[in-house]
Amino acid sequence: MQLYRLTLATIFQRKVWIIAFLCVLLLPIILPYLVPYKTNPAMLAPARAQAAWICLWVLAIAWVFFQAARFGDDTARSGMGAYFLSAGVSRVHQMMQIWLACLTFLLPLVVITVAVCLIGAMPSDSAQAKMWVATNLQYAALFLLVIMPLVMVAASIGSRFGGTIGYLIPLSLSVYGMYGVGYLAMMTEVQNNAILDWIYVVSPHYHLADLTPRLVFKHGSMLGSEFSQLVAYFIGIKLVLSMLSTLCYQAKPAA
Repeated sequence: MQLYRLTLATIFQRKVWIIAFLCVLLLPIILPYLVPYKTNPAMLAPARAQAAWICLWVLAIAWVFFQAARFGDDTARSGMGAYFLSAGVSRVHQMMQIWLACLTFLLPLVVITVAVCLIGAMPSDSAQAKMWVATNLQYAALFLLVIMPLVMVAASIGSRFGGTIGYLIPLSLSVYGMYGVGYLAMMTEVQNNAILDWIYVVSPHYHLADLTPRLVFKHGSMLGSEFSQLVAYFIGIKLVLSMLSTLCYQAKPAA
């Protein structure tokens, strides 16, 4: 796990993680006060939960993806990947160690986000509080199932095509899955096109992992069967992306 420790130490030394941790901790507390909460104090808690999860999504996409892509690129281009290959560390193990190092900083951000929602936005009603806890835990699980394989994609593509491409591809996939699929759905309703229908079916529906409306409008947690289906769906996507990442990752530049 030498590459894991080296990647972890590099992220730690760059100190950008401090800004990330402060963002998920402080912005959900500050931003809700920008809404007209005095006219409706009940808006404050849902707005805090919404700000917390939006900050987490933005940090994961903007910072964690970038770190993974950059380390994948640096490891291959600097000769470090070739060194670890000679030391008996396979390219797949190298990719996994970079991936785990990035997740080591991502997981505490998720924990802080859930803690902010549970401590700073918990409903006073006991029945609603139980549903609130369950919804946030479901949200955290779905969030990780979406982000974790994309972090691997960033590291893998970064090692082969450079850090910029390695960052832009998972960024595009996540934004498309969150928002672009909705526009595609509207297009398929307007016109009957088999190609568009097929693209819509095979597209990653990451928007299903966004439970922010459930928190804001207090719709409660998902049913067990519904949640299980989503977990199975995202695990399927994770397996596909993990396989492609394993094939794509290279430990040293092509000759």
